[in-house]
Amino acid sequence: MATSKADANSVSVESIVKAALRLLDLEGPDTFSLRRVGQSIGTSHVMILRRCGSLDGLLDACAEHVAAGFPLITGESDWRISMQLRFEAAYDMWAEHANLVLLMRGRAWLGENMVSRFYEPAMRELIEAGITVQDAARVFSVLYRTTLGAVITTRANQWNPDESRNAFEKLGMDRLPTLAKVQSELDNADSRTLFRTTLQKILVELSRTVSPSAQAS
Repeated sequence: MATSKADANSVSVESIVKAALRLLDLEGPDTFSLRRVGQSIGTSHVMILRRCGSLDGLLDACAEHVAAGFPLITGESDWRISMQLRFEAAYDMWAEHANLVLLMRGRAWLGENMVSRFYEPAMRELIEAGITVQDAARVFSVLYRTTLGAVITTRANQWNPDESRNAFEKLGMDRLPTLAKVQSELDNADSRTLFRTTLQKILVELSRTVSPSAQAS
């Protein structure tokens, strides 16, 4: 009994989280489970439950661990530049851990690291720029959903550009001139560049809809 207790005490939340993230990188989200995580570190799924509470608890712990690496970005004089930098960093973080994003199923990352390193400073900069609370919340929401959506659609789903190209070619590219043009453009641009360009355009449009004092900043 004493040996069992000692073994249990050696299984930390940190070791579980690292094992879970490693499994997601190696095997993807389809086979991910508490039992599989436990097997990878020589313990049972019951021990994972005791340490993390549930599968969602484990995923939240993983998100908090990942968010600890979110960069502390210094505010720029122009809020648009700050938002560009912050949401590009969010894209990079989520894209690197796209399998975790998939398993989170759209749930917000609400650990201390994400809140203190991302949400709080981003909202503070928007409000300090003279944007009303309502407009700041709207701007943040649009950028957040755009960034998370970009990761899911380009990094974390089963879509493959080569497969889509082959499918279009089988149907006959001459019958699909619009899709052929789009495919050609996509062949010459990576997802990160497409996201950055889209983010810049959205920021320009959003800046036209916020309070006059913010536009003058």
